[in-house]
Amino acid sequence: MTIKRIVNSIFVSAVSVGIFFAGSGAHAMASDSDGAFKVAGKVVTMKEIRKANEGEFFELDKRRYGLIEQAAREKYLEYYWQKLAKDSGKSVAAAKSEYLEKSAKVSADDVKSTLAQFKDHPQLSKMPKADQEKQIKDYLKGRKEEEATEKLLDAARKSKDLVILATAPKEPVFNISVNSTDKVRYAAIKDGTDPTAPAGCTGNDCPVTIVEYSEFQCPYCKRTLEAAEQVMTEYKGKVRWVVRDFPLSFHDRAKPAAVAATCAGQQNKYWQMYKTIFDNQQKLSDSDLEQHAKQSGVDLKAWKACVKEPKEIEAQIDSNVKSAMSLGVNGTPAFFVNGRKLPGAVPYADFRRVIEEELKAKK
Repeated sequence: MTIKRIVNSIFVSAVSVGIFFAGSGAHAMASDSDGAFKVAGKVVTMKEIRKANEGEFFELDKRRYGLIEQAAREKYLEYYWQKLAKDSGKSVAAAKSEYLEKSAKVSADDVKSTLAQFKDHPQLSKMPKADQEKQIKDYLKGRKEEEATEKLLDAARKSKDLVILATAPKEPVFNISVNSTDKVRYAAIKDGTDPTAPAGCTGNDCPVTIVEYSEFQCPYCKRTLEAAEQVMTEYKGKVRWVVRDFPLSFHDRAKPAAVAATCAGQQNKYWQMYKTIFDNQQKLSDSDLEQHAKQSGVDLKAWKACVKEPKEIEAQIDSNVKSAMSLGVNGTPAFFVNGRKLPGAVPYADFRRVIEEELKAKK
């Protein structure tokens, strides 16, 4: 794997995924007043459908806009390279190559400093030094070419040579009500303390509510725990944290783990069980979960009785899955900070940015 692949994200071109919108574009473009379908002669409008599935429609609209934006970038660059070739009397390929070569010069010092930064990378460290330097130089050159291209596009936007006429979708703020079956905490999860005890605010009085959709087999969910604990330490008394189970179909132990944790929650031990399970994420068999319950301090007899009859809890989990999908959640983890969606393994800095914005707006 090259350094460029290690560091850079993979972008899917508009052409390669354009067929998706060939089939769905009519719905993405439809006016809210348009009819979507009829039931017993009664018309259900697109507005009603969008309202019930706001998150999913936003993801579709965002992807559609992204395809338009990518197509616009490609078309403008095609125009620019052709113009540059005409003005210089060279071929398009030669004119483009010359421009990028001038804009993407990589010095020996650049290679040396970057090599020092990545020297401990397991794949890079196995290469001969000459290959390491070539990999780094190619990576830096590619990055500088991308930066030069972005400058071209920025200039084109400022000069109005590149104007995207399509309207960017507005990110929705979702109204998510906390219900009686939700798992709620007000502090970090620490031994000997009760994170469910109100600490400076309680319920809807908390200026910030974070709703997390996650599951116990998800490695990215575990990766976010540190950031979550930092949030609950730094913003104690200002944040209410809610967890909703969203077990993915290809994780066969996610749902049993969710049932086990919820049963512990019936004894006010949910958050202890939550942490214990994530601390032992590779151990989720029935016997493992029983050991985790013991470690969490539950009455084992009552816990076993709860796990044995999981229908009511499974119905709660299914309800959480349904609500997540209506919000456009299709993977874990996903977070909503006062209804503002933050998908993926979110770092503390991203939580902090949105929390500060929300606290500022409350003043």
